[in-house]
Amino acid sequence: MSGSSGLSPLQSYLSYSANEAKYANAAAIGNAQQTGLIDYFQTNAGTITTPAALLKNYKALSVVLGAFGVGNLIGSTALVQQLLTQDPSSKSSVAYRIGNAKYLAFATALHNWSPPPFSTADGVNAIVTAYKTNNFEASANTQSAGLQNALYFTRMAKSITTVTQLQSDSSLLAVAVTGIGLPLTAYDNLAFSQQTALLKQKLNLANLQKPAYVQHLAELYLVQQQLTAGTQVQTPQAGSIASLFSGTATSGDSVLSILEDSNGGGTSSLLGGSTSGTATNSLLSLFA
Repeated sequence: MSGSSGLSPLQSYLSYSANEAKYANAAAIGNAQQTGLIDYFQTNAGTITTPAALLKNYKALSVVLGAFGVGNLIGSTALVQQLLTQDPSSKSSVAYRIGNAKYLAFATALHNWSPPPFSTADGVNAIVTAYKTNNFEASANTQSAGLQNALYFTRMAKSITTVTQLQSDSSLLAVAVTGIGLPLTAYDNLAFSQQTALLKQKLNLANLQKPAYVQHLAELYLVQQQLTAGTQVQTPQAGSIASLFSGTATSGDSVLSILEDSNGGGTSSLLGGSTSGTATNSLLSLFA
């Protein structure tokens, strides 16, 4: 990968996060397949004026899904169609009911086709930029375990305003949980309401507006991934029904002892989280 030679994982993270757009552009230029898909999308974006047209265009759909980090949905035509045609602010929509942050972002940006989202140069450029960035971060993870999540967290943390929003994105949640010193296995063993209470106690969301604090969490997460390199990287699963008592203790307070002092013990539903504040048709605002 461009710029990675001879650098430690932390050095790579610091270098990449400081100027990720530069590295993402360089990586895309050096990848013939990505360059071909980007060129195709830029040439044909203006002709894609309906959800049906996008669904029928495999190359364009690959770029659009990749821009939102949901490239794995390329074969899930029925789900993608629902995301493209349903208002995600409606409680009956698939995006709202699933509650996945990336699905919600995709649906929020692309459910309104009047005018078509790719009818302006800004709209097309936003998709291309996000596509390059997500591909670069995925490639970075093959260089060092955890780099993808660390970089993603660094650029997205400022958009997190509620615990529910954080819990709906497993990549962001993994960095936050590890960064504040909680073992992911122990966290996963908690009931969802207990996970919520723990996050509310240990994480001040206002601090996610501070670049230095965000970088600190990402660095701690990255260090932990290097310590566990060679083993499967775990991501927390909200609402686990596993026993509380199978959690492991940290080098200070155990998860259970932390919970004893928690004030946020009310049950919270992921599906009940509000999507207000994200309901905008501007592609640029989704990738800000």
